[in-house]
Amino acid sequence: MASIDRICEGISRSLKLICLREGPGVRIALYLQSLLSVILVRVSPKDAPGAYWSMTSTAISLIIASVITSAQRKISLLDAIVVVYVLLLPVLTSAFGLSEMLEPSQRKGGTHPVHSPLLVIANWMRSALTYAFALYVWIAAPTLGSGPPECNEATRLIFFGESLPALASGAFSDIASQALLQPKERPKNEVLQECVTVVDFATGDTTDTSRFMQPRQIFYGTIKGMTDRILTWLPSGTERWYRLYGRTALIGLLASCAIIMTELELLLNKLEVNVNREWGFGQILLLLTLSPLLSLYESILSRNSTGPTTETRLIRFYIRRAKGLQRPRTEFDAYLPDIMDRLPEVLRKAQTPSPFAVVTIDEREMYTSRVEESTCDPDWDESFDVRVGDLSTIVVRVFDRKCIDQGLPEFIGFATLLPFALMPPPSKGGEQGVQEAHVKDVPLVREGKTVPAMAVSFSLSTDTRVPPGLPAVPQEVELQEMHIRRRVATAQLGDRKWGRKKDTRTYVYNVPDQNALDFKL
Repeated sequence: MASIDRICEGISRSLKLICLREGPGVRIALYLQSLLSVILVRVSPKDAPGAYWSMTSTAISLIIASVITSAQRKISLLDAIVVVYVLLLPVLTSAFGLSEMLEPSQRKGGTHPVHSPLLVIANWMRSALTYAFALYVWIAAPTLGSGPPECNEATRLIFFGESLPALASGAFSDIASQALLQPKERPKNEVLQECVTVVDFATGDTTDTSRFMQPRQIFYGTIKGMTDRILTWLPSGTERWYRLYGRTALIGLLASCAIIMTELELLLNKLEVNVNREWGFGQILLLLTLSPLLSLYESILSRNSTGPTTETRLIRFYIRRAKGLQRPRTEFDAYLPDIMDRLPEVLRKAQTPSPFAVVTIDEREMYTSRVEESTCDPDWDESFDVRVGDLSTIVVRVFDRKCIDQGLPEFIGFATLLPFALMPPPSKGGEQGVQEAHVKDVPLVREGKTVPAMAVSFSLSTDTRVPPGLPAVPQEVELQEMHIRRRVATAQLGDRKWGRKKDTRTYVYNVPDQNALDFKL
């Protein structure tokens, strides 16, 4: 008789609050929401944040409902597993979307896109809550839920097509508690030397090129989810087809596995009653599918609603130099001028800033220059390529790294320019020649007031035939590491062979901190 009591007659339908088993309509709404969001970020990344906010709010509400019902012991182990599988969809989709929206330009030395840090933080919180709930279900599986323990033993875990006992599918590991935060990094003084060797198999010609360039840097760090980290670990491709479809196909495959495992989880487990086949169109989750749908409509159909638009132009922006820069605040502000005059030269030099420039284009693309150590007149002379339209705005902001290191206000000032005003499109019938514009000594603005003593200089040019590089390399550099990448594309028919081989060697040089050298002397 005791053995009969330990037989599970069927897993109860207890998760009425979350409604995952109340009909396929809600589940299909989640599936469509994820699919449309992936399509949206591929078609128009700038319109995707609204859809991802909708999906993030859906996932967070689902997690909160699951935690509450788990605390009240009104959830079964099967329901908890289904919740985890369903939450994998927004985790995968958002990780793919954010990695696409935040991915730097493919051009070496290019800009970095700018998006709201709040969306990144919300995405990380949702991912962290999902992993925490999955870990809780894993640990508490034997006694989880409102049903008897015998039903937990009878619950099956569908993992990539394999039906496994839910209570014997793994054990807790310290790896599950690894850190998910990416630490912030301040701007680093590095110089890259890229040496490229191209061999043409058809002609036998060999071409060698070399250039120095400033590596792409991010002014402020962002928090990445675990799935986004996994995407960055995968082998990367450089061809156009891979950039457009490779990661999309990968995330689609993973999402399809999550959908199939969710449906099989409900199909292969023994329930007290059959799963409800009603669609449940009154559920709010289905309405949330309209968010990415409307965003797609906005990006595709409403582009010309405000009238004819012009095509963007590819220009090269040069951040030349600055003069008269002063630190916003120093550690010596409390000293009198006569005392400062008696201090050693090394300490007086500490009053000078270590400036670097952050250039933003329409607040969507960002470029960070290198740091010039202990100087009021930095000479950056760096360049990058960017596409601008007639209404584009470029803002140059100057910061002090010394103040950042010491926790003091670091903002020195900013300057704004309109590329259209400096280089208007050619007149009708005119030649499409190279245009250049040089702007010298633009005063910086700080705290709402113009400071004529501090100014920056920059240039614009439409000549982008040669990749941007550094015109001069610092004399004192230290070789840190070297990266080698080889790409081979060949085709052979009989004795005839076509294609080429391309070897790229990148040397990373570190520019020593001049302040550290001064103190050593």
